[in-house]
Amino acid sequence: MFSLYFAALSYCSPEKNQYACKLEGFDKEWNYVGSTPKATYTNIPAGTYTFRVKATNNDGIWSKQEATLEIVVHPPFWWTLPAKILYLLLIGGMIWLYVHMRLLKEEKRHKREMQRLNDRKDMEVKEARLTFFTMIAHEIRTPVSLIIGPLEILMKDVVNSTKTNIPISYHENLQIIDRNAHRLLELVNQLLDFNKTQQLEPQHNFAEYKIRDIITSVAERFNPTLQQKGADFQIDYPSEDFFAIVDKEAITKIISNLMTNATKYTQNMVHLSCNVSDDHKTFTIEVEDNGVGISKSDQQKIFSPFYQAQDNKPGTGIGLSIVEYLVNVHGGHISVESQHGKGSVFRVTIPTTQANVITKPSKPAQESKEEKPSRPVLSIFDAKQIVLITEDDEDMLRFLASNFKTDYTVITARNGREGLQQVTRHQVSLIISDWMMPEMDGEEFCKLLRADYRYSHIPFVMLTAKTDNESKTQGMNCGADTFIEKPFSMEYLHACIKNMIEIRHMLFQKYSVLPDTSISSVTTSSVDNELLLKMTQVIEDNLEDPGLNVGFLAEHLNISRSGLFAKIKTITDVTPNELIQIVRLKKAAQIIADKKYRINEVSYMVGFNSPSYFAKCFQKQFGVKPGEYAL
Repeated sequence: MFSLYFAALSYCSPEKNQYACKLEGFDKEWNYVGSTPKATYTNIPAGTYTFRVKATNNDGIWSKQEATLEIVVHPPFWWTLPAKILYLLLIGGMIWLYVHMRLLKEEKRHKREMQRLNDRKDMEVKEARLTFFTMIAHEIRTPVSLIIGPLEILMKDVVNSTKTNIPISYHENLQIIDRNAHRLLELVNQLLDFNKTQQLEPQHNFAEYKIRDIITSVAERFNPTLQQKGADFQIDYPSEDFFAIVDKEAITKIISNLMTNATKYTQNMVHLSCNVSDDHKTFTIEVEDNGVGISKSDQQKIFSPFYQAQDNKPGTGIGLSIVEYLVNVHGGHISVESQHGKGSVFRVTIPTTQANVITKPSKPAQESKEEKPSRPVLSIFDAKQIVLITEDDEDMLRFLASNFKTDYTVITARNGREGLQQVTRHQVSLIISDWMMPEMDGEEFCKLLRADYRYSHIPFVMLTAKTDNESKTQGMNCGADTFIEKPFSMEYLHACIKNMIEIRHMLFQKYSVLPDTSISSVTTSSVDNELLLKMTQVIEDNLEDPGLNVGFLAEHLNISRSGLFAKIKTITDVTPNELIQIVRLKKAAQIIADKKYRINEVSYMVGFNSPSYFAKCFQKQFGVKPGEYAL
């Protein structure tokens, strides 16, 4: 706001002077203000204006001349040109910042998306690599099995041969083949172990084990080789045994890989020792040799995958990488002390307990797979019973068939689908099947059999090149009775089959001679268990019916007579009529134990027409007379 004052140069009667003013650029018309010589303006925009004013004399005549005044109204500081430039800069900066933030946000989103895609791609690559390794393992293990299996038989025949003119070179050459076949198997296992370390979530089974037992089992495997090399092999244990929560398979591989290196490079000495700390919180395993040693430059690289020192020694270069990984899994530490030309000492320190892991109870030490049964094995199979061998490899199929044809009638199939067809055509007593096969693999084949009550009783032996615990568990969960890894010993395969059959036989013997034992203890299959329970219930509901026989059971169970006969015979090693009598006698034992009825009454209640014959059968079945059992 500002005010302007003005005056007319007429002094006769100044009170009669009249005024008019105009602010050009703001006022559109003249402002007649009368005799007041003042003009006030407010809210004038910034700019340049011309103030014009005119007046009248005392006679009211307007002057022809006007007084003018140029007025410059400056804008406030916040509306000056520098301020406007600043505002523009700020607005531009805000727009740039907004766009930049949006671009950054979009870039981050794009990076996250790309990371997800890369992770997915990496996972797919890892899965593809795992599948590749598994396929390679299957393809390699099968030929190795066909080397080791026949070689085992050949070496046994040579040793047992009565001929004395067999050159000693034959024995030596066979041993060379055997050693290198097992070396090939060891290399395959190493590659598979390394592949496991590359999985996103590798599986480890922690449990409490006696470390001395693990070390001893590994040392026993290396002792013959070291003796053959003429090396002095020493083993030192702590003064007292101790237990630790570890992955047994992992600890075994750690010691085995270190022992393999020591055996490969040693001159004439290998020293394996184990010590536990005073507080029993950690234990240390040391493997020492007096070999060529490791240079300082190589010591920094030996734990890298596929790195090999320039020593012209064969190997994959992944053994120590696997060792380091498995040690890290246990939260441990590995170190090496070595002097070139004087030998090396590998030292592994591992905690005796593991934090944030769920431990599984350790199983007691079992006999070696190669050990034979300590007593004669009973078999529910008579000579020339039918054995189905399902295998996609022609050589392996012929090899297995030739080894079983002496004791059994062998039929073959090249995949699970053909195996199912063979099962429906023949009364199969045992199935030996490979896991990985075209069209239908062994797992699906086994599941379909276990789901069908007509074939669920058939013993199933699974052969596989898969060695990880997860695969073993998967194989057993599908219903297989026995899980055998390739390559395998034919002697061991025969022993497993006989032991498996013997166990089934012993289970039914226990059921038949113990009056209070349920028939559920006889089977491992839920389908077979359901069938036997249903059959037992039918028998118990019709104990007094003289027409209770295999035909009666088959009709009530909706199974053919031949099918029921074959199934009961395979599961229990008795005929259906014999099983009916066993159920009758077990029911009689329950009634006698209640002491509500006399023995003669009980005999008629369970379907016997002669009390004396009942007493004879009861004593034969349970080893005690009915009257003595009641006491």
